[in-house]
Order: sequence, then C-alpha cells, then structure tokens
Amino acid sequence: MLQVHDSAARWRSFFEETAANEISNFAAQWPEKTGFIQSFEDVQAWDPRFAELILKHPRKVIEGGVTILTQLCSEAGHDVTPRLLVNQLPPDSKVELREVGSERVEQFISSEVIVTKVSELKPRIYHAHFKCSCDFEIEIPQPNELELIEPLECPEGLGCGRKTKGANAVRIELIPEKSSLVDNQWIEIQELPENTQGGANPARMHVLAEGDLAGTHAPGDRITVNAIPYIRTQKKGGQKTPMFDTYLSLISSEYRNTPLEEFRITDEDIQAIQDLASRDDIFEVMIRSIAPSIYATDQLEWVKRSLVLQLFGGVPRKQADGTRTRGDIHILLMGDPGVAKSQLLKFMGNLSPRGKFTTGGGTTAAGLTAAAVRDTFNDGRFSLEAGALVLADLGLCAVDEFDKMDQKDRGAMHEAMEQQLININKGGLSASMRTRCAVLAAANPRTGKFRARTANAELPFDEVELQPAMLSRFDIIWLIRDEPEASVDERIAQHIIRTRRAGVAEQLIDTGQVIDPIYVSEARQENIDINGEEIIPTQLLKKYIAYSKRRIFPSLNDEATDHLVEFYKTSRGRKHNFDETYDVDAPRMTARTLEGLVRISEAHARLYLREEATIEDAKLAIAVVKHWRHEASGDEFDEITLRTGVTRNKRSAERVITSLVRNLIRELGGECTTTEVYNVAIEQGFDEETADRVLSTLHTRGTLFSPRLGLWRLA
Repeated sequence: MLQVHDSAARWRSFFEETAANEISNFAAQWPEKTGFIQSFEDVQAWDPRFAELILKHPRKVIEGGVTILTQLCSEAGHDVTPRLLVNQLPPDSKVELREVGSERVEQFISSEVIVTKVSELKPRIYHAHFKCSCDFEIEIPQPNELELIEPLECPEGLGCGRKTKGANAVRIELIPEKSSLVDNQWIEIQELPENTQGGANPARMHVLAEGDLAGTHAPGDRITVNAIPYIRTQKKGGQKTPMFDTYLSLISSEYRNTPLEEFRITDEDIQAIQDLASRDDIFEVMIRSIAPSIYATDQLEWVKRSLVLQLFGGVPRKQADGTRTRGDIHILLMGDPGVAKSQLLKFMGNLSPRGKFTTGGGTTAAGLTAAAVRDTFNDGRFSLEAGALVLADLGLCAVDEFDKMDQKDRGAMHEAMEQQLININKGGLSASMRTRCAVLAAANPRTGKFRARTANAELPFDEVELQPAMLSRFDIIWLIRDEPEASVDERIAQHIIRTRRAGVAEQLIDTGQVIDPIYVSEARQENIDINGEEIIPTQLLKKYIAYSKRRIFPSLNDEATDHLVEFYKTSRGRKHNFDETYDVDAPRMTARTLEGLVRISEAHARLYLREEATIEDAKLAIAVVKHWRHEASGDEFDEITLRTGVTRNKRSAERVITSLVRNLIRELGGECTTTEVYNVAIEQGFDEETADRVLSTLHTRGTLFSPRLGLWRLA
C-alpha cells in the first residue's frame, strides 16, 4: 500500500515521465513565476492511488513534490525554490464552506466561493537564519504564519551550546538578509449567495494566500479555492484555550471566467431551452412565470414584461478607444403601498442568477457598493470589502425602499449604475471594483399615495425622495397606482384567496409533517400556476437565462437600426412647418433613452436566442418605453423634466422672463428695477413669485447682478 513517505519517489517518476519540458520552462521563468501549476486530473490519470494520497495527506505529499521539483530544477542548473500549485480537483472533493469542520482538517478540498475582503500584501519568513554571538548560524523552517519559531539554545558540539535564557545566556539574532521571504496575504471568502440556505448567514472563512497566489484576488471575484483547512488555537487574555479557529491554506485558485458558470447546464437542459425558445408564445409564458402568485393587472403585466427583459439584458460592449457601454437594464418601480412591489423584488432577487436583495432603510453606500474597512486580519489597517452591487456582478441587485436611503448613500450609486465601476480611495487604498449588474429598485410616494391623474400631469418625480440625477440612471420607470375598479378588484381578490388556500401551513413544514411545496414543484417539474396556465419551472428558467447570457450576443440589423433612428429623430421634438429645426421646447428625448431602447431590443432578441435583433425587437422596445411614459405622465411626457427636475412650465417661464428682462434693461439704459420686471411679467401671464424665482436663478448663474437692492443689470 502506498505510504506518505513514498510520495517523493512517486513525484520524481511522475515529473520525469510527464512534465520534463514544463519544468524546464518553469525554471527559465524564475523568479517572475514562482508557482508550478500541476493538474490533479493528470496525476489521477497517471496513478489513481497516488492521487488519493494527495487528497488524504496533502501537506506532506505536496511538500515532497516541492522537494523533488527543487531537485529537478537544480539538476538542470537552476537554483530555484518553487511552490507546487495543484488545481482541478475532482468533484467529490468539493464542499461548501459551512461543511468545513473537524473531519476536513488537513485534507485537500475545493470550494466555490466569492471573495469579500482582502488584506494588504506583507512578507513572511518561511525559512529563518539565526546567528549566535559565537558566530554559529542556525536555520529553522517557519511553518506557522502566526508565530516566529526562535532557537532556545546554540547546538552543543557545533556551536557554543549555551541557552538563550538563564545563567550565562547567549544572544541569538535573526539575520533577515539570509532568511527566505514569501509574499503573504489574508483573504476573506464567503459561500456563493445562491448556495446560502434561506434565513441563514452565509458562511465565511479566512484564507492564507502566499507566493504567486497573493495579490491576485479582489473583492467580488468568484473563484474556486483548492485549499487545506488547518486550525489555530484561540487565545483569551494571552492564554491558549481548547477552542480552535479554522483557516484555509490556499494551494491554488481557479477563476471562473465563464459568466454564470455556477449553473451546470446538461445536454437535456439545452434541448429543453431550445424547445422553449422555438415557441411563439415563449414571451407570454415567461411573463406568467414572473411571481405567479401576484395577479397581473393590465399594468402589472407590462411591468412583468419589462422584468423579463431585465433578466436577459442587452449586450455590454467595449470600443476601440476604451469606452464601455453597459448592457444591463435598470428599472424603478414607483408605486402606492400594497401594489406588490416588494414581492416582485424578492422574487426577482431569487430568480436572477447571482441575484441579491436588500432594503434601502438598512443599507448604506458602503453596503451597496464597497467599503474600505479596518483590517480584522491582524493590525487594523484598511482593507476592501465588497457590497451588494459588487457581489451581484453579472446578475441583478434588487433594492427595496430605495427612497429611504440617505441622499449621500444614493449618490454613491451613480457611478455604479452607469459606468458599472466604483472607485475606492480611502485610508491609503485606491482600487476599482466592477458592478456589472442590473438594478431593480422600488420607491414609495412621500405622502403615502400618489396624486390622482390630471389632464396636464407632469411626471410625479417630486412625489418621491429621488433626485433627477438618480432617476436618469433608470431605463424604465413604472408608476403603479392603486386605483379601485370593481371588475379588476374582484379578480385580484379571487386570485389572492385561491393562492392562499393552495399554500401549506408553515408549521407543518417545519415539523416535518408535510414536504415543502418548493421541493415538490422542483422534483415534479410542475409548470402550472394557480389558474391552471403554463409557466416555466424556476430552475429551468434560471438555466435558460444563464444559457442565453453566456452564449447569445445579438446585434441590431439595419432595419432595426433605421427604425430606432427614425423614432429617436421624430421624438426629439415638434418641428416647425417651414424648416427642419425643432421648436423651442426640444429636445423631448435624449441619447440616454436611445441607448436604453437598444438594450431592450437586444434583450428581446436574446430571449428568443437570436443573434440578430430585428425590427420586431425594436418595435417591442419602443412599445415598452411608450407605455411606461404614458403610465407616468400621459401623452404629454417630457423627458427633460425627468432628467433635470425642471417642468415644462418652469422652463417656459424662465425663457420668457429672461428675454423680457434683457429687453427691458436694453430699453432703459442698462438697468431696471424689480417692480418693472413684475409689470412686464404680469402682462405675459406670470405672477410675482415666478418672476422672483427667475431673477434669483439668473443672479445665481451670473447672468444678472444687483448693484443694490431692487436694481438689476446684465453681468
């Protein structure tokens, strides 16, 4: 039977037979490259028993491999001290972080995790040289990163033989220039959000990365860690206790470069996805599959339609000059209380691959984006910690009670939503982190309920605690009113009661008397909702989304491009009859809206697994945008009001009164009084309050100045 002490001989045979050229290339790249990567699969194919020995006794066996690797390099004329990085562990070695207990200590494991925090790089001695006052040098390996092992005496016969303490003590000092150092970094990892059990805190653990593995990870990275769990005793008051903390010693890590790789899609899944995509009614089925327990009124059906498109998203693109345009679709739900906004957000957070759900009332800017926090690893310096948007990278982040966030916290999201990148500069740290996720937010009116519709209604942005700069980041803004209507109310009530009656008592599930209906539905692949209509099972829908975002990257064809260009051109404003110029109130649409139309068109094409977005996709995108605008402000939607916060009436008053003031000053020899401005403003239908507001605005801008109270001149 193969033993640990046989591992060195097995490593030599393996390296000589399979990796001679790779070792020569590695030695030539020293010291730029200090880690030699070795696939576990190759070892397993060469000798399964030896591979099993690596899993059971990884530390000693890998140390033996390092020794042989050093010898082989030395025999080739290279003086190197390599590290052996074993990766691609078998599936049976994969464990969740919460499962790493005492039985896993000192075994080789792998786990799929997300990096939440990293410390700064520091050097660590792993082979120390000491010098006695008698000039004898002592070498001691340093296996423990938390403790420096020092000699207690100078060896007798070789040195002076005296001890470092007591009578006739000798002084033994560390020689840093002769000691061997290695880069060292602590990493905090967390189990993947989609693997976290409901209601449980995600498991976390500290990982020690050394050599080439240090300095290569950033908060938000999704990686597979191949590591050895080890323990260190806890200390209280400087005394050791029988309790131990578990850490991971990182042997290698594998970046998950494929987007949404956590979804393992089989050939059967691909066939089912392609069959669904070929259906003419797939869009309608997906709409029904979004929160089936919520009754879809005509307006909510449009909302669900946009949420389906948000799940698929457009295609992010990079240009030759380095600029990047996002593909994610941001949606804001503004609505009266009780219109199921929170339920929609929670469902979307669970449905979306890499989805995260949070609430604005208990979330800060640091919790949403990223933070520089005091380093808990050792010395209290700053380190980076990822927030919800970073953890939802390539997924969706649902933020409920968005209006309850502090203004300064919402301001931190501007860059994260548009550039999808956040920059941290604090405590000596300067770093960038990616937030490539769609944002689904919900907000309530300030007074508890939105005002009733009026014929000349402006977009009611002033009824929520959101600034125009924040609103402009959203591609779609739904205004959901709770308006009584007898026939609709009856259908909603019946749906609510049927849904409640079909549910299972939670206590029966907790006591094990009844199986959780979620598991029953997944096991049977049920695809019928409470009304008997077809829906797509949640797990299959998740795989459908992951498959399309991983493989489908549609582009607009010429016909779709022309259609969107024409719509943009005609929507910019009303033209005069005699020329091609727009009227004074243009533009009515901005380029940011056009970019949103492109994203929605690409998302609709991606839903059908098409590589080309056609005019039908463009028409659907225009219909969605027209519909949310109509719901928000009727037919007279004014985008400039949304983007700037200044209504059309205010802009008109400012334009007219500004012209009147300029003419008045010229006519009166260079100056005019406030009373004279009031008189001409009233003649044009504006009150004194409006005139005062415009004068104050012009004074703030520097257009006018006041040499004394009540007198105005052009600046």
